[in-house]
Amino acid sequence: MKHLIKSYFLRLFPLFLVALLTACINDSEEEAIMKVKVGDRIPNFVLEDSTGKALASASLDGRVFILNFIDTTCPDCQRELQVLQRIYDKYYDRVPILNVPRSQKKEELQAYWEEAELTLPYYIPYDPNLYYQFATKTIPRTYVIDGKGIVLAAFSDSPIADIDTLESYLFDANTQIQEKN
Repeated sequence: MKHLIKSYFLRLFPLFLVALLTACINDSEEEAIMKVKVGDRIPNFVLEDSTGKALASASLDGRVFILNFIDTTCPDCQRELQVLQRIYDKYYDRVPILNVPRSQKKEELQAYWEEAELTLPYYIPYDPNLYYQFATKTIPRTYVIDGKGIVLAAFSDSPIADIDTLESYLFDANTQIQEKN
């Protein structure tokens, strides 16, 4: 009997440990892991688009844009990419959406984009530690940035950004974005 109890404990303990380590992050923990918060200016960065063309954050001065850190194996990221695809379909010529992997390679992103039939752009950071300038953990991590490089809104995995909320920040930023007719 003692051996049976020990056997069950040894099998269940790793499951308990995994559940404990992957539990949802509460608000105070979220604040501790966010390095860039609402009201902060974003750090300068340079990205490479899927065609190899460079995009510097400074080139977006004067424009409201969305910066989204992802991992395509993350279910929340996959759901949020569908929301961002809808935003892109409506405002592709007015709102840049920068989908940036936390650590994935370009080939992985390209394969997922093709499989998911996404048309919104993705970018690879020149600095592989770019994500860690914004946060220490948790994806997706989505920022709405105003034309001066200031964070208007920040979203993580609980809850992920939804289309209505994102649109409200885009419109409130006085970007003169209008829906396509």
